[in-house]
Amino acid sequence: MTPEEWLAGFESKIADVQAKAEEFRVGLEAAGTTVASPDGTIRVGVAPNGSLTDLQLTDAALAGKSGAKLAEEILKLARKAQRGAAVNVAAAFAPLGGDSEAMHMVTGYVPPEEPEEPPAPEPVRERRLWQHDEPETPAPPPVRRPSRPPRDDDDDFGDNTFMRRD
Repeated sequence: MTPEEWLAGFESKIADVQAKAEEFRVGLEAAGTTVASPDGTIRVGVAPNGSLTDLQLTDAALAGKSGAKLAEEILKLARKAQRGAAVNVAAAFAPLGGDSEAMHMVTGYVPPEEPEEPPAPEPVRERRLWQHDEPETPAPPPVRRPSRPPRDDDDDFGDNTFMRRD
């Protein structure tokens, strides 16, 4: 191999790495993601590094939910968006990293996918006209008070009265 051939091969490798680096830069810029709740009332956006960039709540997201339930939904969507961003970063890095140790390091930090939870079905309670609804739990039996001993009206000690003279 002549020095010119070696230099041409080296310049070709540099051009290939530069093209892959530019492809990675473009892919990295687009790696952020936004995830919405199934009903569309909550939207969470994250950057490629997983940091929160956007949070949108509609008025309907606040209706009928406790603060704890709303926070749980937001965090679940944030984790889903962070996972999506990590997958996008790994996909953008793949042409540059190939099957290298660096690629394994990048894909090693992709969080596991959370299982989708189907919404809990509302319990169906059949109601009929003129139906007597029994209470869910039976009423406790009435508490019986202890009976009082019979009252003895005979408090005096005999037939004698202090008003009478004998």
